[in-house]
Amino acid sequence: MINIAFIRTAYLKPLELGLQKHYGISLTELGIPAQLLKEPTSLIPFNDYLHWLERIKVLTGDPAYMIKMAANLTFENIGPLGHWYVSCPDLALAFRRINYGISCLQGGASYHGEQSGKIVKWVYNNSYAHGSGASFDSLKVAILFTQVSRNYMGDDYVPVKIELYGPEITDPAIQQFFGCPITWQAPATKVWLNLSILEHGNQRPLPITKPILVSNLQLDDLLNMPQPQDIAKVMFEMINYSRYYGFPTLDFVAEKVGLSRQQLQRRLHDYGWTFTGTTNYILCNLAIKYMLSGMDISTIATILGYSNVQSFNKAFKRNRGLTPAQYQHQLLERSLN
Repeated sequence: MINIAFIRTAYLKPLELGLQKHYGISLTELGIPAQLLKEPTSLIPFNDYLHWLERIKVLTGDPAYMIKMAANLTFENIGPLGHWYVSCPDLALAFRRINYGISCLQGGASYHGEQSGKIVKWVYNNSYAHGSGASFDSLKVAILFTQVSRNYMGDDYVPVKIELYGPEITDPAIQQFFGCPITWQAPATKVWLNLSILEHGNQRPLPITKPILVSNLQLDDLLNMPQPQDIAKVMFEMINYSRYYGFPTLDFVAEKVGLSRQQLQRRLHDYGWTFTGTTNYILCNLAIKYMLSGMDISTIATILGYSNVQSFNKAFKRNRGLTPAQYQHQLLERSLN
């Protein structure tokens, strides 16, 4: 069974800003391809994301790096979608909007609220988080939730309690930031809030924000978050992800999904697919997306991992019956009519 969860590059943006500001570290120093970071809607296997969080600890030499850059860990720093999450007139609306809207940025996880008497627990549950990377992931989300609460209630607002999963990170800065009791090794990340702050709106006036304008292409990307058990979509995204590291190979994808090359080939064969045929189909679909954005053919060939434009031309024509240049010209003519 191939069971992979994904997270979007956009969700890494606050992390990227914080690392650059506080440690002078770029995410490319983790071996992350620059082109991947340029595309905010691209999907990253969650296991790779956890590995990068662990690598950041090594690069910074600071197990508490996440809390040290808490000021940068805000939904606003994600970009336009993050601004939309918190552009509500009160915390209760933002709370709900984040819980249902975050599915555009992360799959395989749940964001929801649990009420217990006069307490509301803002919950992040992710069965795909494991190892020491889970601690950093949990801490990041708890910071995001707390920052939203303070955005509405004021910088001095203190949650009732914080629950975090993963091995404990010991640093006084964590207690200082949250200012409330903290427990580790919990089954889920939970930020306990007073129910009253959701009932009585906010204490801080919020700036008026402009409406978010989303193109059809951007909307296609945002709504395309595969469920972890959807093997067709998962394979599409794994091959899409692999081309940031060069032309997709069976060995690269097999390693990422935790199978041998023979096991992956058998899984694909069970669905009537071959790796080569599936890869060519996926890369041609991606090529059309780039064409629609106005990108030139040679740049598209490079981004998709082809060694030269000629190889790209042949592969595209086999799948679409036209060369990339002919297909792009056809798209242009349609847009003018």
